[in-house]
Amino acid sequence: MELLAPAGSFPAFEAALAEGADAIYVGAPGFNARALSRDFTFAEIDSMIRQAHRLGVKLFIAMNSLVKESELPAAIEALSCFAQMRPDALIIQDIGLLYLARSWFPEIPLHASTLMSVHNSVAARELVHLGFERVVLARELTLEEMALIHSRSGAEIEVFIHGAMCFSYSGLCMFSSMHGGKSSLRGQCVQPCRRHYSWLPSKKSVRGKGKKAGSQYLFSMNDLCGVDVLPELRQAGVSCLKIEGRMKSAQYVANTVAAYRMAIDCIDKEDEEQDKILREAHRLLDDAMARKRTSGFLLSSTPAQAITPQQSGNSGQLLGRIESVRQERSREGRNRLVLTLALTAPVKEGDRLRLHNEKSGDRMSFTVRSLKIQGRRKKSALTGQKIQLALYADLKGQSGRSFRGSLYKVDVSSRLVAERVGRKRSKKLSGRKINPDRREVEEILNHLSWKGKTQDIGLPQGKKGRKGNRRKNSGRRSSRRELPWWVEVASPADLQQRLPVRAARVVVTLTQANMTCFTKLAHKLSKHKGRLVWRLPAIIHESDLDWYTTNLKQLVRNGFYRFELSHCSQYGLFIFLREGEWERDVELYAYYTLNILNSASLRCGAHFGYRGALFTLESEGENLAGAIAHFKRQGRRKKSRHMMKVGMYVYGHPALFTARLEADHFHYKTPFVSPREEQFFLEHRDGLTMARSLVPFSLLRWQQELAAMDVDYLRLDLSGGSLQKEVKTVQALLTQEKSRFTVMSGNFQGTLV
Repeated sequence: MELLAPAGSFPAFEAALAEGADAIYVGAPGFNARALSRDFTFAEIDSMIRQAHRLGVKLFIAMNSLVKESELPAAIEALSCFAQMRPDALIIQDIGLLYLARSWFPEIPLHASTLMSVHNSVAARELVHLGFERVVLARELTLEEMALIHSRSGAEIEVFIHGAMCFSYSGLCMFSSMHGGKSSLRGQCVQPCRRHYSWLPSKKSVRGKGKKAGSQYLFSMNDLCGVDVLPELRQAGVSCLKIEGRMKSAQYVANTVAAYRMAIDCIDKEDEEQDKILREAHRLLDDAMARKRTSGFLLSSTPAQAITPQQSGNSGQLLGRIESVRQERSREGRNRLVLTLALTAPVKEGDRLRLHNEKSGDRMSFTVRSLKIQGRRKKSALTGQKIQLALYADLKGQSGRSFRGSLYKVDVSSRLVAERVGRKRSKKLSGRKINPDRREVEEILNHLSWKGKTQDIGLPQGKKGRKGNRRKNSGRRSSRRELPWWVEVASPADLQQRLPVRAARVVVTLTQANMTCFTKLAHKLSKHKGRLVWRLPAIIHESDLDWYTTNLKQLVRNGFYRFELSHCSQYGLFIFLREGEWERDVELYAYYTLNILNSASLRCGAHFGYRGALFTLESEGENLAGAIAHFKRQGRRKKSRHMMKVGMYVYGHPALFTARLEADHFHYKTPFVSPREEQFFLEHRDGLTMARSLVPFSLLRWQQELAAMDVDYLRLDLSGGSLQKEVKTVQALLTQEKSRFTVMSGNFQGTLV
């Protein structure tokens, strides 16, 4: 099995090489799903590839961020540079990058990122057919499921073996984006799963009244550690073991790689020797200063120790509680915090610390550059001493002794030394450039009909003034383009109820409960047959694949031929259509969980044969307008007969977290509140735990702006609550009775980071 190590700095890269990694992965400049303080340059990555290859070590590049429309030229330039550098693989999640790489850069090997949520054998098999040489499986899988995926798909699989765990399936978390504009799919996650939350009495939750109860770290996952199950992973057919941690220190990388190198090399040794080596491996992992370790989902789909809700989930060693905070201005005019605390462990200049604000749940990491004891500057301090630490940050008015927080040491190696090493190597390479093939880049952009300007496209106006497309009433009715409505309901039984709009399509999720209901009501619901769309859920466990295949066949036989896919690989479930006994082709549509954020992704969807696709909820209005304009301009240029339609989700309670874990401390249907007084609720549906906001997502006020952007259809999702209540809310929003309801609009008029 290949041991794959992370490197977010030159010292970490050197540590991975020294401790025996078989392969190393680094982030693509500007396009990786980790918000590093400094990305490597192309010249630096090229030098790392050369150095690794001289030692027989592979180097992979993680270009696993979603790409905004304005970033497409830079992304194409990056692909052109990587084609010259010849890394061992490019790790991606954006299907737009898949389209670009396979169309113009076929020489670059591709790996499917864990952000693609590969969780069953159909997904693994179809991604291989799309051109991926390896798939990185979701972290929520058991050893048994991994073995089945490998044996049934034949795919080369990679799994995370050690490091931080997300509460949500990677690729299906929108919490950080929808409540703050910082997308986890773009490496900017603010980790809302690490905050503490409080349960609220349900009857008093709407107005935020009532005493908060049970404040805990409900979703803060412990770290994954699979060092004790390496033989079982090898038997399951796993090809590569991946260590998480591109934001971790060189010491963390060194300790973790050394521990797993020892454990892998002793797999075939006698039990007594194995036990001795594993004890040493655990000692090294203890010294890496991470969180509490568990086996995650490897041994059970319902792990009991995945979360310790009483603990904050901070990694590292506790240095003490903050006694007071003083804010001041530096000579440069920057805001500086001076923290006072009594140490429970030693600290020195160069150590990496993390400040945890217990009121807001926010965390700030910094390197110790100024340390004082009784007003005198010192290089180090011992346990029991009272110290003052300075860092550049702003706590927005929180100061004095009212601040509640704690300080953790997360790296005992000197970051100052690491920074000097990085600067020295960067300076050495500063004169070397890796330039893209400009002619090739222009050719690709021309193919995509990419103009780079969106000023003349119908965009929503910002807060400074909403002129929009509305005209003053001059005696005649203004021109309004009415877009078709797609309405999603929770159950087939809801089709008998009155909806708030005239629905061109009605969507129902294909689940066992809904199929049972539909079978019972088939004669009453026959009139809806022509407009019914069955949506496949984003997560279909391996054990449920046979059920879905059987029921899809039955639906097609009975004349239902419209389906909406929630994963780009799910057309693999329709392989039976190639058997020759089916007279009618199905119509396939794409749900927003395909994370389409740019025109290249839309082009990829059209290439897959989708009739329509929902754009991602995370997008700004300007990005949506630009992507549609470029996509449709290309379609008109090529005179496409069946141009894929582009839809937008405009109302609902979308899942912010989508998780497999079902924990004893979860109170389903009971509202909970964040440190910022945001209110949410948990529900358990079809084997998944989902967190949703009590406040609905709505873009209903921007219907005409969306029409001006050339959106083709609008999606109402009424499945997130009581149908009658949802209908009343939508009716009020459509008649401009907005004052009765609070809604959120995500990043539509903001900025997606």
